[in-house]
Amino acid sequence: MLRSRRTPTPDPSAPDRRVHDLLREAAEPLSVSQIVSATGLHANTVRAHLALLQDMDRVESVPERRATPGRPRLLYRVISPLVADPYRQLAAELAAASVATTGEHAGDTPGVAAGRRLARAQKERSGTSDDVTPDQSVAMAIEGLDVLGFETTTDPLGDRLYLSVCPFLEMAKADRAICRLHQEMLDGFFSELGSGVSVRRLDIFVKGDLCVAHLARPDLHASPAPLTTPDDVETP
Repeated sequence: MLRSRRTPTPDPSAPDRRVHDLLREAAEPLSVSQIVSATGLHANTVRAHLALLQDMDRVESVPERRATPGRPRLLYRVISPLVADPYRQLAAELAAASVATTGEHAGDTPGVAAGRRLARAQKERSGTSDDVTPDQSVAMAIEGLDVLGFETTTDPLGDRLYLSVCPFLEMAKADRAICRLHQEMLDGFFSELGSGVSVRRLDIFVKGDLCVAHLARPDLHASPAPLTTPDDVETP
């Protein structure tokens, strides 16, 4: 395997990244007005990005504790990655995708629809409004897979994704439908971004919990498949 590295991550100055970083560094939950004062963003922009971060299971809201009468304000705080539940995240993605029964992509499976939804969230998160390049789409895929709990890297060419530390490992070993679901999500993700990148195939459990997604990119010739022997592939 080639030495893997992460592709460049989306712009850290994107509004929702600024909101997330502020909440992560805060000693206590913050209100919308406090976030507006600290970031200089418009209140509506802050609310929109808080909704996105909540949708991605990065931020949660809690009611303000107050001793005086009146409706308490909502305060916001980050959800620790150590306690975030990847099963909950996957269930949320599929539940949201399952209601997409009308519109341009009404025939999508729940997995493909979930991938499209995740791609839209990642595109908005990165602040990308123009056409997405293949490099950007791969970087967004890495970020999106991280949301689901994977550790994801790529090779120098950016035409393979190495997925390890699978948060669904035991489920996947018992039922490969979980792996097919992940491939469908990747299919939907890249299709939604429209950069020309697609998934050629997904090699499951190449070694340990490592899976490899081989990508087709319009700006690259396909890399040759790695040579393997039966001893190289783990059969759960």
